[in-house]
This record gives sequence, C-alpha cells and structure tokens, in this order.
Amino acid sequence: MADEAARLSPAIAIGVGAAFGFLSGAQSRAPEWMQTAGLEWAHRLAHEPRRLTWRYLRTNSEFAVRAVAELTAGRQ
Repeated sequence: MADEAARLSPAIAIGVGAAFGFLSGAQSRAPEWMQTAGLEWAHRLAHEPRRLTWRYLRTNSEFAVRAVAELTAGRQ
C-alpha cells in the first residue's frame, strides 16, 4: 500500500491482512492460546512457510532495527 499511496491518492487503503481468509474459512486461525500469546504469526508461518518466510524475515528484521534505534536514541 505504501508503494502505491501516491498513485491512489486521495483514496483510502485499509490493510486487512488475513481477515478475509479467516472470515471465509479459507485459512484456519491459530489455537486460542497462540492468539492470546501473540503467536498467531507463528501458526501462519508454519502453515505457509514458502509464502511467509521471506516476508517475515524482511519486515520483522526491519522492525527490530527500527525498534533498537528508537530505544538507543532515547538513551543518548
């Protein structure tokens, strides 16, 4: 969505992730304990490793780098 925001302006884009898959029954939800523990991503990764491994490696790594930068910036 970020890549296309300028082209779509002034439209509104809403990311729904796997919501449509869950609601339609095409994708299964993680067990309740995994949802509660914030581990639904691990359930999805286990069920779709080919599609999600690269995405999670890239985006989670980017998040970690930004989070560490934010935390260390506050200490200086």
